[in-house]
Amino acid sequence: MTIPPLDLILLLGTAQGFILAALLWFNRKGRRLSNRLLAFLVGLLASASLAVGIPIMNPWINLFVDFVPLIIVMPVGPLVYFYTRSVLDPDFRLGKRERRHFWPTIIDFGSRLMAWIFLLGLLFGAFEHGDNRKVGWLMDEYDKYADIPRWISVTAYVIVTYRWLHRFQQSNPDTTEPQRANRRWLRQFITVFLVFQTIWLLHLIPYIIPQTSNALLDAFGWYPLYVPIAIMIYWFGLGGYLHSRSTVSPEPIRKTTAAVLPDELIQETAAGLVRAMETDKLYLDPELTVEKVGRHLQLSPKTISAVLNQHLGKSFNTFVNEYRLEEVKRRLIDPTRSNLTLTGIAFECGFNSQATFQRTFKQMTGYSPKEYLNRQVV
Repeated sequence: MTIPPLDLILLLGTAQGFILAALLWFNRKGRRLSNRLLAFLVGLLASASLAVGIPIMNPWINLFVDFVPLIIVMPVGPLVYFYTRSVLDPDFRLGKRERRHFWPTIIDFGSRLMAWIFLLGLLFGAFEHGDNRKVGWLMDEYDKYADIPRWISVTAYVIVTYRWLHRFQQSNPDTTEPQRANRRWLRQFITVFLVFQTIWLLHLIPYIIPQTSNALLDAFGWYPLYVPIAIMIYWFGLGGYLHSRSTVSPEPIRKTTAAVLPDELIQETAAGLVRAMETDKLYLDPELTVEKVGRHLQLSPKTISAVLNQHLGKSFNTFVNEYRLEEVKRRLIDPTRSNLTLTGIAFECGFNSQATFQRTFKQMTGYSPKEYLNRQVV
């Protein structure tokens, strides 16, 4: 049996994709969640490549392709977004809310569901063998027009991911080489997806138009779309694996003996911190640092940190975010600010990242901002 060169490229991409997905899944370097999200993504690309590149040598392989959903696209967008967040945000978790993003995957099973219904109908006498052409036509038409929400979904998530990464970089300047390496890799990751979405759109438009669909497939087949997918498998799988292996873990924080501060200095510092927040409202500054507060109070940053950590039992960020959160709560129920979004109010109150605001709100109140607001309305 001779396999056409382009099909061979797809099959090699499939084999390499499954190998790299396994390596990523069991990789002990880097963050486990990030590795497994990327492994899932590479595995989906490899499965799609298999669906097009597999040679139909006998009826059993034909049945396998018809009844097993190998092309699963709807999870791709959420995987791109969550992978990017997991690489940069160590507190990111894949909870119930995040899993809801994968519900539209049901769209990918539509045509294969038709095949199974037809098979069961044959067994129970509801259909005849001659109906297989009609069912095959319906499956092809479904897959053709299902590509529209698939393309929209992936494109929307990639754009949202790009914007999230851009905002994250603005509000969190990179200071270490591992941080810079993470962001370089993610910029490449998103750029490759944006290029692929453009290629897909150029293929999709003539594909969904009845007058040009058959001519397109007769002339080029699926290769203009799936050869780039094979390239992406290598790029994402190998690049992501090597990147995770080269990620440097942060050095452990060395504990030092706490300095003993005079009671008078502790009381003066604590009172000054409260005054700086409640009266001077320094927490409204999104770029507020312990150094800025130190200059405002004419105290050393070490003294402020020592009082907060040793005597108030909280970090500087926690201390400041508590005031920001209380200000958010006040403004949420202020009718004069009803025209503002939750994120807009959060930024007004000193938060410089939507992710930080959402996480802080949930940690300190036990509710998401929307849940909290709904409880106030009720």
